[in-house]
Amino acid sequence: MAIKVSSATVITDDRKIGSDVGLSKIEDSVLRDFHPNVESANAGSTYSIDFEKAFHKVTLTQNTAFSATNGADGYQITLLIDTSASAYTPTWASDIIFPTSITWSSNRYWTVTLVYWTDNNIRATALGFDAISTPSSSFSNFSLGFTGANWDPVENSYGSGTPAAWAYVSFLHNAANNRVTVVAGSGNSRDGTTQNTTYANYTGLTGISSVEVQYNVQSQSCDGDRCGSTSSQSYGPLPSDDGLNSGTYYNCASSQVFFGWSCESTSNDGVNSQVQANFNSLGSPDFRIKIVCNEGTFYSTAESPANVNLFTNFGPTAGFGGGGGGI
Repeated sequence: MAIKVSSATVITDDRKIGSDVGLSKIEDSVLRDFHPNVESANAGSTYSIDFEKAFHKVTLTQNTAFSATNGADGYQITLLIDTSASAYTPTWASDIIFPTSITWSSNRYWTVTLVYWTDNNIRATALGFDAISTPSSSFSNFSLGFTGANWDPVENSYGSGTPAAWAYVSFLHNAANNRVTVVAGSGNSRDGTTQNTTYANYTGLTGISSVEVQYNVQSQSCDGDRCGSTSSQSYGPLPSDDGLNSGTYYNCASSQVFFGWSCESTSNDGVNSQVQANFNSLGSPDFRIKIVCNEGTFYSTAESPANVNLFTNFGPTAGFGGGGGGI
């Protein structure tokens, strides 16, 4: 609420001295928006604390003896002291009394409050602290650890069996080690799986509220009679068949998110089946992890070494297609 004398505003709602009461000199020389001016100084061997100036900021350039002037009962001031990297020591006149002995070398910076009780009796308290460090916050990009050939598994089967091929990437937040674990694998029903584990590491991230991951493809497709719900594999043929759509974030904070592609052939397929994913995702990273935390939102990304191209064949002669590093 503004304070008025007659019709003149003395103090505005913004705690400023009114411009129509002839007090501009007070605002210029003593108060600025009802906050005291700061008396800044580099102290030598002595420094006199003027109680008519409410806020002092002093940097010590050597050991300094402090004294006080212009005090009166009830006056109080704040004194900020930087003892510098050399850890200089302040000493005090006998009328400046601390309740306990202060070890000034224990901190670099000090906030000292002085209250003038009576002559020869200035009560003082001191709070020490060091510079607040800014955490170095980062979230590194990651690699799948594969070459393009790993995304191109081919399986041929002649006359019997169900040839299958697969490729996948999974993500799981490992909070204890400040990282997201990334597992990429591929293989086929003849040779088994090749799997690689890498990490997206972070530092200085606190209060993490969410960890999510997405994949981004320009297109993906399944060709054969074992697409969609007819596949006998535990996932796929496409991640979208498992409810995981390109460009959508999924929570990997406490449970694994698994993006998998799978392909298989049976005697009903004729010659071959094929599953493809084109990672030319028009400006978006192929894989992206997002962490939201106290420090903000951080991203870690990776590109696929190649497009996924899974090929399987069932028949009396070797099939062809697939192979050679993707689409």
